[in-house]
Amino acid sequence: MQPFNRGYVFDYDNGNNHSTMKRTLLLIAVCVLSFSLYAQEDEFETIGKRQGGLKVSGFAGPVMSFTRIGDDFTHMMGGGGGVIINNFFFGGYGMGKTTEITYAGEPNYNMTFGHGGFWLGYTFMHNKAIHPVIHTQLGWGKIGKVDKNLNIEPDPNFGDQVFVVSPAIELEMNFSHFFKLGVGANYSFVYNTGEVGSPYTFEDFAHPGVFMSLKFGWFK
Repeated sequence: MQPFNRGYVFDYDNGNNHSTMKRTLLLIAVCVLSFSLYAQEDEFETIGKRQGGLKVSGFAGPVMSFTRIGDDFTHMMGGGGGVIINNFFFGGYGMGKTTEITYAGEPNYNMTFGHGGFWLGYTFMHNKAIHPVIHTQLGWGKIGKVDKNLNIEPDPNFGDQVFVVSPAIELEMNFSHFFKLGVGANYSFVYNTGEVGSPYTFEDFAHPGVFMSLKFGWFK
């Protein structure tokens, strides 16, 4: 009976050794797997690209708006572009009137109006498919006139040199990383009117408008 007992005891101890080894290997495997998953989530960072660092991109595209000058419906066409840093963007723009409006008090002339300058704005929740944007155009321009028949300015030096401020709110739609479409409303403030004796006043331009913008670029 004694050899049987010794053999039994030996087999039991060997089983414990195997069980302990399995538990140890399982623990090591879990630790290795956990470290591997952590390493995958912890993105490799460099000086040029850090998590939570600056995201820089850019855009450009056409803009069209609809408003009034005095009692006349007006279509403005132009475009702009800029640099995007995180949610803030800054750049430049240019807009010009395309509809024919008779120059006030002078039926043989059409009124001209255009402006351009800086474009500043901020995008909220840019990663959402539809999100709000607020921005402002700050520019300089000119109110002038051209001969209806000859389509030339009677005097290139004639015209009000004006300063334009146009704040806006916009709903922007992400169609891809390369293209966005926006629709919104703005309000124009045109200063320094009537400086050369023209009949136009601040109130002639102080009207709300609507606009649509197409933005092409790389959006992160």
